Amino acid sequence: MSRSFHSSLSLWERARVRVFIFPCLLSALFLGPTPALAGHGFVSTFGNIEWLPEPGRTPDSVWYQLDAVREEGQLLLVQDNAEKVVLYLTFAREKLAEVEAMVKTEDTAAAETAVERYREYITRAQQLIRSVDKNKESLAETMATALLEHQYILSVIYEELPVGPRVLVPIVIEVAQQHYQDVIQFLSRKKKGALFFKEEEVRWSVQMVLRAEEEETENQGIGKSGR
Repeated sequence: MSRSFHSSLSLWERARVRVFIFPCLLSALFLGPTPALAGHGFVSTFGNIEWLPEPGRTPDSVWYQLDAVREEGQLLLVQDNAEKVVLYLTFAREKLAEVEAMVKTEDTAAAETAVERYREYITRAQQLIRSVDKNKESLAETMATALLEHQYILSVIYEELPVGPRVLVPIVIEVAQQHYQDVIQFLSRKKKGALFFKEEEVRWSVQMVLRAEEEETENQGIGKSGR
């Protein structure tokens, strides 16, 4: 890494560079090829991640309920469990895009609505996986991978969001993490091991979010006490 490039990085980015290098070196030594470089230049296990879609109709729209009706109609037409899990996760990603859009406009109430819709869809996906016998592990792996991606994406976009409303982001990350812990119980030891480096990258990236939240809370406290 050149001196000029290193000096242009924020403290946040430098921390992420450092914490990702060690697990990737372990991967090179013991498991084979290292994870790919992501588009932002950092060593990442999420090099080919699909970022959030355009939000479309958002909770601040008077027509927002029409989206809920449309989504339920699509779900009713799907009989295959694997397809239904994918559709739940697709809608969940859309809700994350809505959360991002509403946080950016600092509409906390609308953002909270999108958070609840996100929670609903991943809960329904989890319940479906829990209830099936056929292809349970495959469905659980699909959902586990998606939930890790959700957490990673949220941790990356966090720094770009307005300071006040972005307090919702750690809440959504926690929701995803709780469901992740539940769904990985259906995975074999080998499948869990395959997710190790993604888990570690998410863990470190989320820690950066939580650390920033703590610092903001402390700064707000200092500001109030200094008045």
